[in-house]
Amino acid sequence: MKTPAVGFVLLFLMSFVALEGRAQYIDHNQTTIYVGMALPRTNLNEYAEQGINVGIKEVIPLRRYLSLMVSADLFRNRLLPVAHAGDIQQGYAYTDVAKIYNVPVFAHLNFGLRMDRHSNFRLWAEGAMGANFRFVTVENGSLDQTFATEAGTVHYRGPFTTAYDMPRISLATQWGIGFTLFRRYSLGYVRYNLGKRNLTGNRILSDPGFFYDDGSPAPSDGLMPAERYALFDLGKLHSRYHVFRFGITF
Repeated sequence: MKTPAVGFVLLFLMSFVALEGRAQYIDHNQTTIYVGMALPRTNLNEYAEQGINVGIKEVIPLRRYLSLMVSADLFRNRLLPVAHAGDIQQGYAYTDVAKIYNVPVFAHLNFGLRMDRHSNFRLWAEGAMGANFRFVTVENGSLDQTFATEAGTVHYRGPFTTAYDMPRISLATQWGIGFTLFRRYSLGYVRYNLGKRNLTGNRILSDPGFFYDDGSPAPSDGLMPAERYALFDLGKLHSRYHVFRFGITF
């Protein structure tokens, strides 16, 4: 039975935790959708802002306390400008910073324990394994690299695009614990480990040129400008997430 007080608390919690469905004491398949905040914990976590997690989950009952789940999630995080501090010092200015999308697909086992025969309070725990697909969006910006010459300051200017290799597929695991109220609403903590793969790509300068301060063309004799096409490898990106969830099952 729902009450106004319970409804108010649920609406408040939805602003910072995810939606999650119950998985015990059912005798038919059910579908859960969820959305909430995801806190990144990676080897580049100082460069990534907290993101959002959305997904859909199908619950398939097996036994009284045990259910099978199949789910698909989407994680979105944006790289912070500090990730490109070295490039900025070299004259690169970003208008679009990369967004990292992780799409894990899982198969779960969920165990639910009712506290007593007539209780509306249940504990649950689950574990999952699957595959994660990582995508990274294109970055855009402009380069303004300066050189001091006898004739004055020379600017090497032009727009650039940075593209990352994708998708990257890795093994993913997940575990979580929590409790369920009224057989529908749940709160819990879920830990995601989405694997690690190298973050690689290329940067392309489009039609750069040499100019003086007034915009007039300048000679390039003896200058060492940035490469027009450059491959890079930022090393392995190891993605982990902490998610605190409030959930509902339909």
